[in-house]
Amino acid sequence: NVVNAWSDRLHPLDHDWVTKSLREAMQDRSGLKKYDVEYRLLNKAGEYHWFRAAAEVVRRGDGSVRRIVGIFVNIDQRKALEKAEAEHARLEEQSKLALQQALELANRANEAKTQFLNNMSHDIRTPMNAIVGMTTIAATNLDNKERVSDCLTKITKSSRHLLSLINEVLDMSRIESGKVVLSEEEFNLAEVFTELVSMVQGDVEAHGHALDVYIGKVYHENVIGDSLRIQQCVMNLMSNAIKYTPDGGHISLSLCEKNSKSNSLACYEITVEDNGIGMSEEYLKEIFEPFSRADNKRVTAVVGTGLGMTIIKNIVTMMGGDIQVESKLGEGSKFVVTIYLKVQEREPLNYENLVDLPVLVVDDNEICCENTVDLLRDIGMRGEYVLSGVQALPKVEKRHVDGEDYFAVILDWIMPDMDGVETARRIRKIVGDSLPIIVLTAYDYTGIEEEARAAGVNEFMTKPLFKSQLTYAMNALANGSKRQEENAPTMSLTKYDFSSKKVLLVEDNEINREIAESILAFTKAQVETAVNGQEAVEKVKEKGGDYYSLVFMDIQMPIMNGYDATLEIRKLPHCEEAELPIVAMTANAFTEDVQKAKQYGMNGHIAKPIELHQLEKIMCRFLR
Repeated sequence: NVVNAWSDRLHPLDHDWVTKSLREAMQDRSGLKKYDVEYRLLNKAGEYHWFRAAAEVVRRGDGSVRRIVGIFVNIDQRKALEKAEAEHARLEEQSKLALQQALELANRANEAKTQFLNNMSHDIRTPMNAIVGMTTIAATNLDNKERVSDCLTKITKSSRHLLSLINEVLDMSRIESGKVVLSEEEFNLAEVFTELVSMVQGDVEAHGHALDVYIGKVYHENVIGDSLRIQQCVMNLMSNAIKYTPDGGHISLSLCEKNSKSNSLACYEITVEDNGIGMSEEYLKEIFEPFSRADNKRVTAVVGTGLGMTIIKNIVTMMGGDIQVESKLGEGSKFVVTIYLKVQEREPLNYENLVDLPVLVVDDNEICCENTVDLLRDIGMRGEYVLSGVQALPKVEKRHVDGEDYFAVILDWIMPDMDGVETARRIRKIVGDSLPIIVLTAYDYTGIEEEARAAGVNEFMTKPLFKSQLTYAMNALANGSKRQEENAPTMSLTKYDFSSKKVLLVEDNEINREIAESILAFTKAQVETAVNGQEAVEKVKEKGGDYYSLVFMDIQMPIMNGYDATLEIRKLPHCEEAELPIVAMTANAFTEDVQKAKQYGMNGHIAKPIELHQLEKIMCRFLR
């Protein structure tokens, strides 16, 4: 009864053990068990309070309970104090642990940065040593053109490598400070990937690698996003694959469009795979950490900042995507990047002239054959494939004898036993000149172009092959006209004659001005100079808006910068954007700098150091 009198007011967590303790004390006849408990008890206001109850049972001679002697005390204050002390101890321990972890992280970060600085010191000095050394050698061999040419080639290569190191450090700094902004520009995936493949061809060939490029189903080629950042990510992955794959290895690049739940967004999967040296499971856990590099003798000869993968991870995340990596030591690595891009509203491609036209694809890579045939079927053509030139010849001959020639034959350039050029030569002996023959290759074909055309090749297409490129090429053949390449011009600047054009070069740095003048002189353009923005405005105002055909404008200059100068020029007669092209030629090379140039009324942007192919595209765009 004593127990039941107040047990219903006990806190649910205390009820069972408190009532059990009391019953045991009441039933104990030995007098050994004491009742001393602390528990929470509900009052009339519906609030729980802490109490301590301690009691001793006094029994009669027959063992029955005579009386219970004890105390019943409120201990809320003591419990609150104990709770505060426990919380303080917990926070103190937590703080101590946090400080310890922070110290460990700081130590690891310091070690990583120290290692990074050591690596950078070595990596920067390596190309700098080449630049200084080759400059000295060239200066002492001025009469030896071949030696000077060799030195200049090596200086150029080392300079580009030094620039890539600097760009990675600057990119990482901007990412950490949150200053990187992705641009929203319209672009075509086919153009981006075609240019990317052309950029890595030289290194691929120099190492003797085999490069396969696969383009799967891509329903939306025209998209909106940051094409430069996408190219940067893929270029970094390709460069790593080239560097960390022993000479004569195999590298593949693939692109496909995955299902997307959004009508306005398209999902793309980009895969870069190699059979190189691979990575350990331990390093894979930290591959995306800043300054991390595999601690392995196999990679000590490969220079780099250890920031490339971190930059890629951050950029892909900013695009709402993801990057996954698989790798095994000695077996190679595979990187899969997923990104999301807005879809452009475009007019559908015209396939009417191509319906049911038969095309033969000849390639020793079956995946490439299947992809190309799928593209042909997508645009309404009837594609079929064989895996060698030897297999192609009887099929071409049978159709020719039956009077049902193929509409065109697409040949891979590099195939075993019989390459594309030899296959074209033999096809010409069978069908004469009527059948269009196209060579499809992932390599630079300029070295064999003359021989190939002599063998009967009509056109060249570069991998990766997109639907728009294939449609354009086939429509051009169907209409009887030659396909015009839309990629960057391949001719050197000396091939152009812009002698009737006047170009204003605005540059405050004397050496940079001399370099730009010398490069522009290759095109025979009439170059005039200004040393700051104000002088540029005065020259355009004095000569009139139709005097200059093109203005190259530096940005950071004394007296008046390039942005303000552009705004002032745009206010002059006949100097509106459509009338006088103004192109930024500046070391402000980030994406936001390109956007800012457009906002201030500029028509284009060239980053320093000047890339000749970019300059060539600009000059052809505005002067030809």
